[in-house]
Amino acid sequence: MNDIYVIGLEFGTDSARALLVNAATGQETDTEVAYYPRWMEGKYTDKSIAQFRHHPKDYIESLQTCVKAVTSRHPELVEDIVSISLDTTASTPCLVDKECTPLSLKPEYADNPDAMFVVWKDHTGQPEADEINALLAKQPVNYSLHTGNFYSAENYWCKVLHILRHSPELQKAAYSAIEICDYIPALLTGCKDASAVKFGHCCTASKLMWAEEWGGYPPVEFFKQLDPVLLPILEHLPNNNYSCETPVGRLTAEWAEKLGLKEGILIGAGNVDSHSGGVGGGICYGTMVMNLGTSACFMSVMPKEEMGDTIVEGIFGQVYGSILSNMVGFESGLSSFGDDFAWFKNLMAWPLKNIVGKSELIDATTREKLVAEAEDDILLEVAREAEKLNITINSPLATDWFNGRRAPYTNNTLTATISGLNLSTNAAEIYYAIAEATAFAAKCCIDHNTKFGVVTKKLIGIGGIAQKAPFVVQLLADAVNMPIEVSGCKQAGTMGSVIHAAVVAGIYPTVAEAQKVLCSPASRCYQPDAKRHALLQKRYERYKALGAFTETEQEKNY
Repeated sequence: MNDIYVIGLEFGTDSARALLVNAATGQETDTEVAYYPRWMEGKYTDKSIAQFRHHPKDYIESLQTCVKAVTSRHPELVEDIVSISLDTTASTPCLVDKECTPLSLKPEYADNPDAMFVVWKDHTGQPEADEINALLAKQPVNYSLHTGNFYSAENYWCKVLHILRHSPELQKAAYSAIEICDYIPALLTGCKDASAVKFGHCCTASKLMWAEEWGGYPPVEFFKQLDPVLLPILEHLPNNNYSCETPVGRLTAEWAEKLGLKEGILIGAGNVDSHSGGVGGGICYGTMVMNLGTSACFMSVMPKEEMGDTIVEGIFGQVYGSILSNMVGFESGLSSFGDDFAWFKNLMAWPLKNIVGKSELIDATTREKLVAEAEDDILLEVAREAEKLNITINSPLATDWFNGRRAPYTNNTLTATISGLNLSTNAAEIYYAIAEATAFAAKCCIDHNTKFGVVTKKLIGIGGIAQKAPFVVQLLADAVNMPIEVSGCKQAGTMGSVIHAAVVAGIYPTVAEAQKVLCSPASRCYQPDAKRHALLQKRYERYKALGAFTETEQEKNY
């Protein structure tokens, strides 16, 4: 096979990434990351009410920056680049007009957060989620069948309903609402009709309650009962959707010039980042890919005939064709994982920023360098101290629900707890408790899936924490009592998009064939410590009891 190149794109929570790969050999030729400028400044975010928004300009500018950087460094390869596929966070929808323009790109709504993309971890739609679930319980058809019999505030209809209610001025301007994974392909292919956008199957079936069983979306009557404000949105949604192996159009001349590419290369249907990570991590029957990043997404697949009619109660997603086109895909995980450690780092860094960072005892340049160096080292140093701890059954214990619980049994209203503190408790013990809580939460997900027949024989870790936090991954292996292989690919999510781009272009006939060439072998394997597991199993029982107590008490006040 001659050298032939594809580009995988990933739009994450903080940044966009482009990965240029020789699809014939699997060689990663070049990559570039571009951080969202407005998001990094903290614009349009209010953590106190769980509001997280991305301005579409962040996506558009970062797309141009990262792709143009790669193509400009390799002009001799541009003629050999044949396709692009991408994955994004989900559910991350935005209101658009009839021409598929996000409303925040119009001057009158430029600074209205409700006219922007509502990021996956935005929970402002929790009251709407409660309404939707109450209405779902009364329906003759189970429209939450593929979301664990529960519809999360992290999903499309909760977010769209909330922003329409919250900003009535947008109701007349909004023609439809589109996920970022569908908007970017529409942008690159020049689609100017929101009703004609080719939606990706993974997001539509996992987040929008679309299913073949009931002919697409829930019926009009369901949305009338919920809130008629949604009816125009429903009316303008395309009812077809496409697998990630499918091209949805070709790159326009305008975008070819902006990206330094040739016009007409194929653009694949958009995907969900966690699903793409599963593909790039080497997912197959019996292998769970654990995406350990800002949140944690655990991806598994099963043959349809083996699952039969079994529904995994409380799972975050269970959809045929959502990860691999010929398998039932399962998504569970934690609503916050890396975010938990980021919270702890920010807590520890407060004196640095607010005392040392304002000190007049040293010059401004030294202050900035000192604060930056200390911030960078906080988690590394506290992890080193945590490794030295002599943990007992009575050591501090935590739950991991800093951003609610994703699975099993979604509950976005839950908050985290830390117990067993006394006057001798130190930072390393609190850090350990948080890390252990994330490990116990992962064990909950695996045990729950197993109870319903989802086979897990092998674990593969991907994402930033899998690559950079050996203490956390070892603790996870000890808690679940299984080896964890870490993928040798440092950007497995983007590699999943590369794999799909290669199939879209016809370089490989199937995802499985492409995986054989493009997926990296393990760079490391963490073996569980049997002695440590025995103690962790006892603490795990206490973790579950603490979680049950926390949930019961918080529900009394919700």
